[in-house]
Amino acid sequence: MLGLKRGTVQLVKHNSDWKKVFELEAKKLKKIFGEDAIDIQHIGSTALKGMRAKPIIDIGLMVLSFGAVKRHIKELAGAGYVLKENYGEKEMFFTKGLEEKRTCYLHIGEAGSGFIENAIRFRDILREDKKIAKEYSQLKEKLAIEYSEERKVYTKKKGEFIEKILSK
Repeated sequence: MLGLKRGTVQLVKHNSDWKKVFELEAKKLKKIFGEDAIDIQHIGSTALKGMRAKPIIDIGLMVLSFGAVKRHIKELAGAGYVLKENYGEKEMFFTKGLEEKRTCYLHIGEAGSGFIENAIRFRDILREDKKIAKEYSQLKEKLAIEYSEERKVYTKKKGEFIEKILSK
């Protein structure tokens, strides 16, 4: 299963096809960005074997500057990626898929901002430390039940755990 209604939370069993979906999307993004893409990585829980996750592929793309992204907005739109206006200083955020079935999130950060670097670091911590991965998984399960229709709250509370781990 791939895709989830905007604003909802549902965790599903890990699917080995998620890696293939990421690889296809990364290939498209490399073609769009060319040398403007410094790094493209599969981030988030769908990148973690054995972990239940929202069935939305998170992609981390690192660029030298957001100016590079702005040059490719039309090409991204042609590939199905929609820029969300509420991005912050460290991130440009795009969604792919209809609101009823979001399939990919594209997080773009400037090299050195720490945004993509921290997402990669957290993913790698979870891959290496089974105890932290279990804690995170249990927290996500609990939050998914409590906030199944409140994605923003789910994400905020999950983010507090992530920040705590990254600050160690």
